[in-house]
Amino acid sequence: MKRLAFILTAGFLFVFFVPTNTQAQSLKLGPRATVSLGDISDLGGDFGIGANARVGIPGVPVDGDGAFTYYFADDPFTVWTLDLNALYPLPLANPAFEPYVGGGVGITGLSNGDSDTDTALNLVGGIEFSAGGLSPFVEANLGVGGDVDRFGITGGLLYGF
Repeated sequence: MKRLAFILTAGFLFVFFVPTNTQAQSLKLGPRATVSLGDISDLGGDFGIGANARVGIPGVPVDGDGAFTYYFADDPFTVWTLDLNALYPLPLANPAFEPYVGGGVGITGLSNGDSDTDTALNLVGGIEFSAGGLSPFVEANLGVGGDVDRFGITGGLLYGF
């Protein structure tokens, strides 16, 4: 599973972060807050904060999405997640909001003196709203196939560059 995670991560970074001469990339950055309803909440990590980055390339049907979240877990646990996803926007006639679905790889770091890292596949669904230069969003993220079952509801605010 770790080899698969490495291959998916390297592919993701290559496709979405290598500059191209013929296409202008869009970039959105911003904060996020997550409520955990999976195994992370069993460690007292019911709530986490972090950051999101979304990259879009015209002509590519998916957006790249990277997210880091630090959870406020009970002592002595430290819990963080790193998600690298491809998001596919679902077309609607209403430009005020855009639903999306996607998937990718999720990495969970756990520590209580000893450190452990778990890798899983992500399934993501959410809605991004248009509000001028800001884009509030809400999404659900499910991590499957790893030792840590992850499910979280996230809200955040992206600023476009």
